[in-house]
Amino acid sequence: MKKLIYIACSLLLLMAGCTKTKITQVGDLTTGTQIKLIHVAPGVPAVDGYVNGTKVSATTTYSVTDNNLITAVTTGFGYLSVFPANNYVSVPSGSTAIKFIAATPSPVLKSAQTIAPATVIGEVTQSSADGSAYSAFLMGLPGATTNGLTVKVVEDKFPAPIANKAFIRFANTVPNGGAVDLNGTFTLAGGTATTLPIISNISYGTVTDFVPVDVNQASTTNYKFQMVIAGTTTTFGTITADIPLAPGRYYTVIGRGLAADYAVPGTDITLKGTTRPTKPVGDPTTTAPEIYYNAPGITYYTNK
Repeated sequence: MKKLIYIACSLLLLMAGCTKTKITQVGDLTTGTQIKLIHVAPGVPAVDGYVNGTKVSATTTYSVTDNNLITAVTTGFGYLSVFPANNYVSVPSGSTAIKFIAATPSPVLKSAQTIAPATVIGEVTQSSADGSAYSAFLMGLPGATTNGLTVKVVEDKFPAPIANKAFIRFANTVPNGGAVDLNGTFTLAGGTATTLPIISNISYGTVTDFVPVDVNQASTTNYKFQMVIAGTTTTFGTITADIPLAPGRYYTVIGRGLAADYAVPGTDITLKGTTRPTKPVGDPTTTAPEIYYNAPGITYYTNK
């Protein structure tokens, strides 16, 4: 029986490892700029992040399965991961070159991958100013001519704090889906559950500005966010677990995954817009690489 091995990527993993890269909180810099790297390209293996020709991202160890034998693989940061998980990488300002390269895992993966190790997946040069902050999203479909792999850089512009408010923005990274609206359900202390439209008509590849949302003054407020097909009440993807929003904080909410199955050109790999099945035991699809499965849903990270 052919052995298959896959990366079991958890959502927005806390990056660990040894690095000399300086990581700072937004607002600490008077000179230089700050960069955050986000991997949201479904079906693409773990990556290494480079800024100005220097690798800045950490090495990560993931649990893997090879025909249900538990082992581990050391590689870059995987799908739905952010580097750094907290704060930003501090780099000189000016012309900032950002590059994502497919990581080389150890041990070598046995299953087919959509991108070969050491392949440059995407790169861009961003003009940056002292004291600024930017997020670089690796997004798109491997091998596609429409909505193919690309790096989208957005400047992180943080509005001034408002009492009893947190700020969120939304990134639609579902490369084969249409526009969506983002709704939120929350309950303030002493109140009742409220569902409101938060941001509307967000097309693929859009990262919105930060907008204020109501939260409790002295505690977190749990929000459930839901994508719906733009202009309708038809849900798209799954509701997240409660996201605790705190006053004065800034969050990026990500619509991720695939709207439909996608056959990767030049390979025998089909990326699925569903979750990986676990039964019946012995079915080859239950041991197929986890990165083949990219059901639509929502995840998030904290900017600051």
